[in-house]
Amino acid sequence: MWYISFHGGSGGVNNIQVYHDSGKPHKHPDILPTGGANPVLSELRAFTFRNGQLYVVNAYKKYSQVLVYNQVGENTFTFDATYASPESTAGLLHPYDITFDDQGNGYVSSQDTNLVTGFSNAMEVAPISGALKAKYGDQLYAGTQVASSVGQLPNTAAPYPTDVMKPTGLDVSYTDDTDTRVKHSVRGVLSYGNMLFVADEPGDAVKVYENGKLMYMIAGENLQAPVQLLENNGILYIGSTGNDSVLVCDISGEFTEPIIVPETFIDGKVKHISGMAFDDDGLFYAAERKAKKIKQFDGAGKELNKDFITDLPDNPEFILFVPKPD
Repeated sequence: MWYISFHGGSGGVNNIQVYHDSGKPHKHPDILPTGGANPVLSELRAFTFRNGQLYVVNAYKKYSQVLVYNQVGENTFTFDATYASPESTAGLLHPYDITFDDQGNGYVSSQDTNLVTGFSNAMEVAPISGALKAKYGDQLYAGTQVASSVGQLPNTAAPYPTDVMKPTGLDVSYTDDTDTRVKHSVRGVLSYGNMLFVADEPGDAVKVYENGKLMYMIAGENLQAPVQLLENNGILYIGSTGNDSVLVCDISGEFTEPIIVPETFIDGKVKHISGMAFDDDGLFYAAERKAKKIKQFDGAGKELNKDFITDLPDNPEFILFVPKPD
């Protein structure tokens, strides 16, 4: 079964929809309950299954939540709890991605504050990461694991965090010279081993942190504006939106250099790339936002079906394949 989130907002799809393994739409595609006492959904982004529950990023700035749902049927879910919200910390604003480490701690990237917030296994805001705490004390939003190079960003809340010098602090860009609206900021976040991989879109790099300390950078001329991150069998897949490509980097072993240059997996064949996923046959899939479609590739990056899923009702954001249980 394929699960897809969409750009959403006014006139968009503000739900997660399901498609059959073959790519055909389901008769009743929306899986999350709406109306009544259920949370209002808008601009859904990342989602992931953990311990039998579905965690969903509700990204619209007014909500800025991570919601938890219980699965009660094949495509039926009920709302269970709010995992994270701005009431937890002002750092959670316009969230984009979520990942969990092996201890069950969660990490959420937020576009408007340009940082990554940590949450403990008990669904509480985690302490500021060690390296940042040691240098900046409490001059950051609660729970900050990876900080922004610019603390006072448009539409964020005072008291503002201190600036954290690049490259440790994530880069940021604006729509114009007035610095009143953020254009590019942090996107994907991925926990692997004891490291946190963070897509610094305006910095053209994936930065690798350990307890708040910048350890390595994945960067090169072929990596432009990284957005989504995906791990499969110890290989990191990077959606490189600046050149419509997918890059790869082996993260299963120890890095020996501070800057790692990724290899090109798919070169310029996925326009406005967003979601990425593998199926249980080892085939790779990548979503094209503006074309409202999902393409199919083999495990070596060769295009197999440019129209695997087409005519989606909205711009796809994140995609996930979940095989049916045996």
